[in-house]
Amino acid sequence: MLPCLALAAPDESYGQVRNVLSGDTIEVLIQKADPRILSALEVVRLADVDSPETDTSAGLQARDFAYAVLMNKGVFLDIDDLSESGRDAYGRLVCVVYLTGSSGQIIPAPSFNRMLVDSGYAAAIDLTDNEFRPTDWWSKGGSLSGNESHVSELLQETLKSILRPLQDAAASEFEKRARETADWLRRQ
Repeated sequence: MLPCLALAAPDESYGQVRNVLSGDTIEVLIQKADPRILSALEVVRLADVDSPETDTSAGLQARDFAYAVLMNKGVFLDIDDLSESGRDAYGRLVCVVYLTGSSGQIIPAPSFNRMLVDSGYAAAIDLTDNEFRPTDWWSKGGSLSGNESHVSELLQETLKSILRPLQDAAASEFEKRARETADWLRRQ
């Protein structure tokens, strides 16, 4: 029984999201290390989800969603235990990512991986090279389609009341940084 419990450890590591590379890939400044952590800033690939590439409109929307929800927020990482290093072929940690509550505690459900799929910004894919199974994210009879709504009532209210302003703020921040970069380049 104990080995089974060891596999389900959503708090193997935690840190603060410092960058959002795409809808399904983030950089986390590690604050609680696990033996598989190699540096203070780790690239994390969300397990068993696939968002569109950032060179597409849908990919930019997925990245903006992830940015709005995760940027500068604390997250807990459940690192893949199937591989010894917990990493994919590109050296990224493969994780299910959990949000933190107002007191810094883990919010066990829904994971951000599921939120990304439920919000329509990614598709669930059951990769067999990691320990995770997306079917465990939904109740019996649920669907893995990112287009169907299996979002809890609380998550729906959060998305309605908070997400839109967060997305607008993220877009504004991206535009501000682009202007600052263009100004810097002109000065050079």
